[in-house]
Amino acid sequence: MIRVCHVLHGIVGGGSEQVVLNYCSRMRDIHFDLLYQYEPNPQILERFREAGINCIQVPDKVHHPLKHLWTMFNIFRNGRYDVVHCHLDWYMNSYVCLLAMLAGIKKRIAHHHQAYTIDSSFRALPQNLLCAIMRIPCKLFATHWLACGEAAAINGWGKSAVKKGNVTILPNAIDPERFKFSETSRKEIRGRCGIKDGDFVIGHVGRFYPQKNHEFLIDVFAELHKRNVGAKLLLLGDGPLQEHIKQKIESLGLSNAVIFAGLQKDPAPFYSAMDVFAFPSLWEGLGIVLLEAQYNGLPCVVSESVPDEVCISKEFYSLNALQPSQKWSEIIINCMKKRNVHLESACFDIRKTFVQLQRIYFA
Repeated sequence: MIRVCHVLHGIVGGGSEQVVLNYCSRMRDIHFDLLYQYEPNPQILERFREAGINCIQVPDKVHHPLKHLWTMFNIFRNGRYDVVHCHLDWYMNSYVCLLAMLAGIKKRIAHHHQAYTIDSSFRALPQNLLCAIMRIPCKLFATHWLACGEAAAINGWGKSAVKKGNVTILPNAIDPERFKFSETSRKEIRGRCGIKDGDFVIGHVGRFYPQKNHEFLIDVFAELHKRNVGAKLLLLGDGPLQEHIKQKIESLGLSNAVIFAGLQKDPAPFYSAMDVFAFPSLWEGLGIVLLEAQYNGLPCVVSESVPDEVCISKEFYSLNALQPSQKWSEIIINCMKKRNVHLESACFDIRKTFVQLQRIYFA
């Protein structure tokens, strides 16, 4: 049995964690450990344990940098790992791969999950130069370069590396069966959340971080609510900006129309309770929740920062996040009766794609 060690920032319900969980739960004859730094969400941690993944918390790098490095190195040195697979980002992956290399681990995978917006102005030249320089150690210390999509691959590894075929694109795949539309789930979740049969529900799944652009989403919903008083906004997730968003909602008089469902151990049933999915992120590597929403049959209204490759349905509308909130609300209203409950697409089907990663581990 081979031994693989994944490295994540934390276990708080983010997309990278879900990708690890989706892939690892499909593989047999592999022992999986997972290193993480920050205080975990108990529900999400339990999901990893249920999948047979051994989770180990290490001191965080911000408050205990030396202890963080030493602890991680010792785990690598004593863990008898065949593979270290890290999911931090394009520059932090480098130190993890270096520690793994020093510990004698032959196979070191750096996996990039984000496609940050690149500022092409002259003012941003020093920052862009620094980014290019910081790619170098990661390329030196990692033996395998992975990314969740083409945009993330270019952002993390550079156009030249992608063009030469040096980067493996491993899609953020899911199990479509889990996210199929269910009338039973729709009634159950709507009843639990106090949503009436005739209410038009706009859904969103994402952590309350600046990247997810909740401020703008609330502006869009405020515009939409003026036109349709039966509209509801269903938000899944948690995070540091949640209280600020709640205050904004209260100031707009929308408290009775917005439902905070929190971070869910199993978000799948909640998609069936929605009528349209809104996703105005400022940047995304791929956006795994968009796959979940589309496999559920939901029309999706997203920002242009979302890579085109995530579009697998006809009812997928891409808008600039800087466009007026009125424009977004118009598109969302036009999606009111466009749910497709029979989406079929093999592009991101974990039952087919997990073999690609398994081959890397066993090669």
